[in-house]
Amino acid sequence: MKFSLLALAALGLAMGQAAASPAQQHPFVHRPNAIAPVDIKTSSEFKPGSLYNSQRLIKVSEAARPRWMELEDILVLRRAGVKFMDITDAQALHKPASSFDGETQYPSRLPTKLVHGKEVAKAIEGLTTQLYGDVLRPFTAFHNRYYDSENGRKSSQWLQGQIQGLVTASGANVSVAAFPHRFPQSSVIARFEGTGAGAEETVVVSAHQDSVNQWLPWFGRANGADDDGSGTVTILEAFRVLLSRGFAPSRSVEFHWYAGEEGGLLGSQDVALAYKKAARKVVADFHFDMTGFWKGSEVIGLVSDHTDPESRALVKSLAETYTRLKTKEFACGYGCSDHASWNTAGYRSAMAFESDELEGNTNIHSPRDTVETLDFDHMLEFSKLAVAFAYEVGYDSTN
Repeated sequence: MKFSLLALAALGLAMGQAAASPAQQHPFVHRPNAIAPVDIKTSSEFKPGSLYNSQRLIKVSEAARPRWMELEDILVLRRAGVKFMDITDAQALHKPASSFDGETQYPSRLPTKLVHGKEVAKAIEGLTTQLYGDVLRPFTAFHNRYYDSENGRKSSQWLQGQIQGLVTASGANVSVAAFPHRFPQSSVIARFEGTGAGAEETVVVSAHQDSVNQWLPWFGRANGADDDGSGTVTILEAFRVLLSRGFAPSRSVEFHWYAGEEGGLLGSQDVALAYKKAARKVVADFHFDMTGFWKGSEVIGLVSDHTDPESRALVKSLAETYTRLKTKEFACGYGCSDHASWNTAGYRSAMAFESDELEGNTNIHSPRDTVETLDFDHMLEFSKLAVAFAYEVGYDSTN
């Protein structure tokens, strides 16, 4: 592979410093293998997989025609900050009239009134910030979580182990499974089976688990604490509390941790396409990508594009009722994050973000994206939002 002089000059910065040893951890957390000196020329953990052995079909906007690209061209997009969707393996999602308009796919019903206040309030009382650090420190100790690599595979397996550990400790009848892709990293799906007449419907709460270095994705250092370790643990803490409360929704509720978001929404497109092909009745996806860094006014950023107005209205109501923060809408752009996969598939979706300033955190995609830069108290408001969404949408009160 050919690299520009600028990219090679960035190698030292991209590699970063070795991660510090994780602090004392929660009993259910297990450290990844200790990081030892490695030769990046020979170690399989620092080599890309086979995903890019052939060209990929890349789409950079709704209006632009997709183009077949080599990895070198895709890296140019990434370094320039251009958002994109890699639609190679999910072209069926991108046919005309597939995005949500309330008619083309499953016309799900969202609550217009919040009626589970007592249950939500009790659940929120159980939320703490302890898990955030306990999980993030070992999670960010992986040199990176690049999806098309051994690091991506190992970090996904480690995360699945943490999720399964919570379920096992709770004794709940909740399934945890890997969703494999064409690349080494798997998505992880945990499912509360519905107990009522709406059990065939599925409510999704999601985040993405991968991280990349902007300059040298497969062996550059990418702690990924905020992007998207913060979203990963935000919904994991909500998941933990729901387990502890014996959560038994009438609709089925799934928590998704997607692989390959940084590669153009790869994992979420695979999942959304599989659900669409199976005619799954997905009520909505509520996505959390970056929840830990803010400056200026402390708000919950609410993505206004590639989402639907009913879902946004519901999230705004949930935030005003169950958190201490107000929402502020902003446009995130094409291929911004995994909510767009569900919107493209014709399902409802919403996305909460750490602020209303998309480029506010300049640490991401670099060795500077560390746990120490995050505000755990700010993240807690997003965990409240995830819990509230699970209760208010998971228990179907629209009939």
